[in-house]
Amino acid sequence: MKRTFTTTLLLLFCIFQIQAQGLDLSKMTKKEGFITFYLDEDKGKIYLEIDKLENEFLYVSSLTAGVGSNDLGLDRGQLGGTRIVEFRKTGNKLLLVHKNYDFRAYSDNPYEVKSIQDAFAESVLWGFEIAQKDGNKLIVDATNFYMQDTHGVGNRLTQRRQGSYRTDASRSGLYYPMTKNFPENTEVEATITLTGSATGGMVRSVTPSPDAVTVRQRHSFIKLPDDQYTPREFDPRAGFFSINYMDFTTPISEPIVKRFISRHRLIKKNPNAAVSEVVEPIVYYLDRGTPEPVASALIEGGNWWNQAFEAAGFKDAFRVELAPEGMDLMDVRYNVIQWVHRSTRGWSYGSSVRDPRTGEILKGHVSLGSLRVRQDYLIAQGLIQPFEEGKEADPRMLEMALARLRQLSAHEIGHTIGLAHSYATSADERSSVMDYPYPMITMNSKGEIDLSDAYDDKIGAWDKWAITVGYGYPKAGQSETEFINETLEKTYAEGHEFITDSDSRDPSGAHPRSHLWDNGASASDELLRMLEIRKAKLATFGLNAIPTGTPEALLEEVLVPLYLMHRYQLEAATKVIGGLDYNYKVKGDNQPAHSWVPAAAQNDALNALLTTISPDQLEIPADILALIPPRPYGFYRNRETFVSRTGPVFDPIAPAESVVDLTLGFLFESGRANRIYLQKLQNSSLPGFEDLLMKIDSDVFQKSLPSGLKGEIKMMTEAKIVDHLISLANNADASNTVRGLIRAYLDGLANKSLSSRNSSTLLAAHSNYLADKINSYLELPQELVVQESLKVPDGSPIGSESMTCDMDY
Repeated sequence: MKRTFTTTLLLLFCIFQIQAQGLDLSKMTKKEGFITFYLDEDKGKIYLEIDKLENEFLYVSSLTAGVGSNDLGLDRGQLGGTRIVEFRKTGNKLLLVHKNYDFRAYSDNPYEVKSIQDAFAESVLWGFEIAQKDGNKLIVDATNFYMQDTHGVGNRLTQRRQGSYRTDASRSGLYYPMTKNFPENTEVEATITLTGSATGGMVRSVTPSPDAVTVRQRHSFIKLPDDQYTPREFDPRAGFFSINYMDFTTPISEPIVKRFISRHRLIKKNPNAAVSEVVEPIVYYLDRGTPEPVASALIEGGNWWNQAFEAAGFKDAFRVELAPEGMDLMDVRYNVIQWVHRSTRGWSYGSSVRDPRTGEILKGHVSLGSLRVRQDYLIAQGLIQPFEEGKEADPRMLEMALARLRQLSAHEIGHTIGLAHSYATSADERSSVMDYPYPMITMNSKGEIDLSDAYDDKIGAWDKWAITVGYGYPKAGQSETEFINETLEKTYAEGHEFITDSDSRDPSGAHPRSHLWDNGASASDELLRMLEIRKAKLATFGLNAIPTGTPEALLEEVLVPLYLMHRYQLEAATKVIGGLDYNYKVKGDNQPAHSWVPAAAQNDALNALLTTISPDQLEIPADILALIPPRPYGFYRNRETFVSRTGPVFDPIAPAESVVDLTLGFLFESGRANRIYLQKLQNSSLPGFEDLLMKIDSDVFQKSLPSGLKGEIKMMTEAKIVDHLISLANNADASNTVRGLIRAYLDGLANKSLSSRNSSTLLAAHSNYLADKINSYLELPQELVVQESLKVPDGSPIGSESMTCDMDY
């Protein structure tokens, strides 16, 4: 017993001695900076030295080494969350608290401020055990904090049904080459391995051992900028991204939600000069991993923005240049353009690090997908068909691809200087690089293709006005509000307009000019023009579209973008039907009032759409079909080839079916159908839904059956119309009247029109099949598809303006 007691005392004494000694920081590598830290590389530990409590700073997480799949969306250099945080001490812990800046109070009354702070939740991101005190400094072990999957890679893999993954600490550790410190930012990077059982093809396609996915993640602690930045109020007409928050100290007579645009800080050296040099220019650095001639194209296109800043009164205020050797592209101090690789073609995007308090952009961060340029090259390849025996590749293909890269560079940089998409500008002589452009392709009377004007080569007129609104200086004695209104009045007086994603991407979109990947002031005229080019180039399409030595089956890869070259213009023309001409009008401004699109324009659009589903347009010429054999070993079908219902043999009907589904899917969208019906009730000169059905009936069902593949395409189109109408009749989002009109039309089609078509055995069989399908649908006990009741606007206790999230870049 005595020996046991003595042993226990000795053990307690040793523990006390170890605790008394604490950490021996002198044996660790000290990195002084914004938040000083110590590295114990022998044990793989990192300790933070915290000398300021309840002191706000920015915390930004990011993914520095990614997964490489566009579908998974986990790219190299991807920015994560931006948060305002602070350290708070409670007992033996330090809490890293994410402060809630969505709800604020700017008041001299501390009780009022506290009442609002206590009303809304904060978020504790981490709790650190205090390992040691050194005077006013607290030393905490931050190793586990940096080993977490802060970017949510595991969650993303689960969401994409790729398997269940968790961080494996035994295969993770600090990444010392990118763990460093500076006076105003602290950068710590870690190698994170997530392990699990891979169940999806996406993760298998990009990882050598799909049960272990290893990435690198960055944690950046950043000093907040000073208070010398002046926020600029958001205006929906100006085309800028914004931040918003609720200020509960706002007088009752004023809006409680405050909105300010996102922009860089740009200060004139001479505020009174019409054009002045700036205190500090906006500089973007291009990833040194970008190859030539791509790098030069990206730098050239990015530098177009200097034209806009010059127009706004700033001299030499913006430039793009190659990054210096060794620059850390993730460092918040630098605006960058990254050249990002993925296994498949994907999006490019512009992100930023913003001060959540004011909207000030601290870092612009562009990610450009390296495979995107190959699509433009492929489009040009199908149009030019340049590979005649003995001839080198036509330089126009590369020239068009590089022209697109210049525009793309300017576009994505535009997001990172604050600008949203501006999709109506393609109808205004391509007045903005913030639109999504389809190449402007022209053809002369000899059938020769001209790509010299495929993409614009300068900043747009709209862009200059937008930069002036967002960055320009008010005149002496002029308030910011007066300056914004005056500039916007001038913008719209010149005929420009701004319509963005929320009114352009929706399949139910109604704006007649705001579309993606379109051209021209008239969507229907441009669609018909593109159909002429498409038909002419399909007539000449052959093996000259692929280089010698290429498997002939790969001719399909070049055929696809040519056959579908009008797919986006088709969508644009559809939105004219039941379309409403409108803008983001503000009371008292000089923009026109909204109005329905005139009947003539709607009818032109419908005629153009029906042209797209005519057998003459949909049939692939027989000489092309003769050139495409089954796929050879090692070259299998992929997501950018046509689906086949004929096994290994190229399916001549599948491409036509794709176009028919596109056209009818847009045309018979429930919101559009409802609008077409209602517009005639408001204006009898406009086409109504019954008019639409009768026009389709006369153009499609009342025609004779052509021979060969054209006949099969016609029957497929008729069957598709019936299928889409039945689907719309079962759609609870369609109005009851529209659904009733469809059932009445289908009844007449089955029991009158189709029953009388027996000019041939084939047509009779097809007509009887459709009639049987329709009658089977009509005779079924009607499925009770009750329209969901529309939500009545809030009234109890009182409806209020809700907070909304900023749009994705």
